Formats: sequence, structure tokens, C-alpha cells
Amino acid sequence: MIVFPTLPVRNPSVSIVYHRQVLGPGDCHKILDSLDEDGWEEALVGGHSPPGTFAEIPNVRSNRQQRLPVDAGGYPLNPICGEICQANSAGWRFDLIGLVVDDLPWVMRYDEGGRGHNDWHVDIGQGANASRKLGFTLQLSPADAYEGGDLEFYNMAVDRQALRQQGTLIVFPAYWLHRVAPVTRGSRYACVGWAHGPSFR
Repeated sequence: MIVFPTLPVRNPSVSIVYHRQVLGPGDCHKILDSLDEDGWEEALVGGHSPPGTFAEIPNVRSNRQQRLPVDAGGYPLNPICGEICQANSAGWRFDLIGLVVDDLPWVMRYDEGGRGHNDWHVDIGQGANASRKLGFTLQLSPADAYEGGDLEFYNMAVDRQALRQQGTLIVFPAYWLHRVAPVTRGSRYACVGWAHGPSFR
């Protein structure tokens, strides 16, 4: 006789994208004003050998980035982390330890003219990326400041216009396939980071 194990408890929220406006336009402009105009560097693509190696591959990803400035009081990470914790408790219920020092958030700049896209990918990977569990994007640009540049999720229904609203925090599982479509006009700015935790089990 073949005996099958009982079915596991299945969380219906493992494939959701959470979004909510957490900052106002003034807060977003404050973050943008704190950036170093000379601090931009080319964003890289991971997943190369040896593990943890990153490379410039413009046809896959082309945008610029710099580390998110954080003040002595922890702003703007404190409201971001608080919202991520609430979203995780209500949805995925992953074991998290939070942000980690070797994978801190970036501000991403996506420009028109072939300098603003990131092809389909997942955020969990090798090296410091291996413990990523939730990815997040904080929309810093007004929705009408650019065209194209949508954050898209594979085989998942999302309200694209809602995700474009300035100050909106988008949180999603690090294993979910997603991309930033090419920007066709203007520039899009977003803060991008990851909440880490122990291995999935």
C-alpha cells in the first residue's frame, strides 16, 4: 500500500505583491535632494562564476545607482522597515532578520536613451544575495516624470498605475520573476533593497 504524506499548510499569499503609499512627495524630494550627483555608478548583473561575481551587461541591465543616504536617526529606512514588517506579518510570514550591512539599499536611476532598463530576473542568488527573502522598491519619482519604466511581475496581476505613484512602497518575494521595462522618456528614480532571513525550509 502506498501512503502519501498529509498536505502541507499552504500560504495563499506567497505570490502577492504588496504596495502602499508610505511617504509623501516632500519626503521623496528630500531623499532625491540628498543624493550625490557625482556618486552614480553603473549597475551590474549578478549570477556569474565564481559565486558573487557581478558584471556590466548593458543589453540585460543598464541603469545607474548609488547607496541610499541614511541620516543619524535612521531615516528613511525606519518607515520602510516598519512597513515591510507589517506587510510580511499579514502576508508571507517569512522568517526575517531585516536589512544587512553587506547588501544595503540603493537609489536607482533609470534614464531614457537605453540607460533605463533591467530585464527579467529574480533577486535571490549567490553570495550576499543568497539570504534575500523580500525585495522592495520605493517609488521616488512622480508618475508623470517619465514614460515606460514600469516595474512588472511575471504572471502576476498588479495595478501598474498604483505602483507608479510617488512615495509608494512595493514589497514582493525575492524569488519572483520581475523586470523594469525600458524608460522611453525622462528619468525614473526608485529606492531598491532587500530584507534578509535564514534559509527557506
